[in-house]
Amino acid sequence: MRIVFSIAIMGFLLLGNKPTEKPMDHPPEYFVLEWKEGTQLTPERTDFFIEVDSMGKQDVLALVNERKVPVLYTAEIATPVCADGECKLMNIKFYWTLLGEYAGFDRYPMMPLTKHDHDEFGEADYQKLHKLLADDKNLMGRRSIDQLVEKPKMRTVNGVDAVSGATIARVKESVVSGALYSCYTAWHLVHGDIQEQLKAHSLSILDKQMTLDMLYSINPGYQIFAMENMDASDYKKHYEQLAKVFRTSTPLVRSIIAKRLTTKYKDAPVLQEPFWNAFDLIDTSSRSLMMKYLDEAPDYVPEVLSDKLGVMSKNQLKGFLTHLSNSEGLNAETHNNILEFSKSENQTYAFLAQVFLEDFK
Repeated sequence: MRIVFSIAIMGFLLLGNKPTEKPMDHPPEYFVLEWKEGTQLTPERTDFFIEVDSMGKQDVLALVNERKVPVLYTAEIATPVCADGECKLMNIKFYWTLLGEYAGFDRYPMMPLTKHDHDEFGEADYQKLHKLLADDKNLMGRRSIDQLVEKPKMRTVNGVDAVSGATIARVKESVVSGALYSCYTAWHLVHGDIQEQLKAHSLSILDKQMTLDMLYSINPGYQIFAMENMDASDYKKHYEQLAKVFRTSTPLVRSIIAKRLTTKYKDAPVLQEPFWNAFDLIDTSSRSLMMKYLDEAPDYVPEVLSDKLGVMSKNQLKGFLTHLSNSEGLNAETHNNILEFSKSENQTYAFLAQVFLEDFK
């Protein structure tokens, strides 16, 4: 199996930009991204193709929106899958994100995927394949097909060399039973060289609107990519969306935002407020990371956090109180919040606040 990038510009010009598919107004059947209602995508040719053994070149198309901005990449794949001397044709339509990551697939009802003994995939099998393809760290990415079966033995069936043996335990639970070879072939088509090529292509045509579309998506990978390609003015103009991402995205995304919070908004401290207000809505690791930047935070932050002491771990609370003890003083609201916390019978670490108030007099 070989995935290549076509630089045959003359061939591309002869083909023109005429798509080979109809517009797409619904999400793929198996999909990892969000699909906004009313979306309609039009296929356009690219310079990319996947070359499948014995089947030749199979085009990779861009699916563009009404602004002609790429939203997805897709390819209709027909590839032989051979096991135990028997070869079957696998027909499937793959989708990739703008970053070249797996986005989903469509099956062809009239050409279902099959397992050994010609058994057709059931719904649970398709769901399992979808989950497998979404796992870019799966062991099969580091092993040959021979290494995924126990004590592989070479034998000849109808003049064709074949490998027989049971699927090893480490991948058995992640692949469709009786369809190791189909799963292996599909995984390597999706996660091959085409990924970096598509990502590089997206980066080469990246503009402001594409960047903002990614920021406003719910895909953590898109959000990180957008933040890496936004300038200082973008951070300020779209701070409310960044605050929403901070509240709702993954710890990794939050960590990136937290590390940039006091620098991107250094000269606009008021824009930091929605991030600090979300302190009690995020995971404990992200809270710990934010507290590392207390010395650089705006003056109003101690008051904000003093109202959220109940979500702090013991170490977080000790760190916060130590920060306050090194400050010039407490305003009335901060003092009252700590006092109320120290009196609570339901707070395990209320005694820390009591000790702090006694020492701070």
